[in-house]
Amino acid sequence: MHQPSKYVKVYNKILKMIEQGQLISGEKIPSEEILTKEFDVSRVTLRTALSLLKEDGFITSIHGKGHYISKNNSYSNQHLENFISPILTTLTVPIESRETYYHKNTSSAFTDQLFGVQNRHYLTLNVWYKNGINNIANNLAIVMPETIDKFSVNLNNPKSIVQFLENNVYKVASSSTLTLSVSERHPSTFRRNFINDSPLMLITEDIFDIHGDRLIQNKYYIPSTLFRTEMVRHPNTLS
Repeated sequence: MHQPSKYVKVYNKILKMIEQGQLISGEKIPSEEILTKEFDVSRVTLRTALSLLKEDGFITSIHGKGHYISKNNSYSNQHLENFISPILTTLTVPIESRETYYHKNTSSAFTDQLFGVQNRHYLTLNVWYKNGINNIANNLAIVMPETIDKFSVNLNNPKSIVQFLENNVYKVASSSTLTLSVSERHPSTFRRNFINDSPLMLITEDIFDIHGDRLIQNKYYIPSTLFRTEMVRHPNTLS
């Protein structure tokens, strides 16, 4: 009978530490130097195990900073279908800070059709999510001024914008739709630089009130290297 490869043993040991809570979500794992001594393996063996853990969504890596336990691994109960901001459940690295700004825009055919209005100006709210000094995600939110007034959002207060986008709008919303795709936009076309140039995952979220009217459309751009989600599916028992 063949013995498991050394990298498989290391993989299983680290996975067990995550499962038992010895390594906590969002926490930086020990350096490669420490781990090679701890497991008595070569750096090549360790890196193979870490690559598999990253591939399976248990850890993530930030260039120049090290390896971290993913926020959304298989031992987490955060799924994309939870009715909260998807940015909070799809990033594999912690959000440490946010940068916000907004713009007032003249009417466009797209937004008129989106909100069922005619020749109405609209607002875009922009949030950059950061880990340290690195931009790890962006949200471009499109919303009508009356919705901002309804929720008493102070556009000059970043905390008020974030509270609206990540909490308050979900408290009154009746439903939302999510569309996942790979964005056609290159990271270099944004006003801020992303942490890397990997392709961007795009989550388009439309949030509706109890009357079926669209409250807001969010467009989340996340580097594919920092994106992971899980969806729970059930068989259709109605047919």
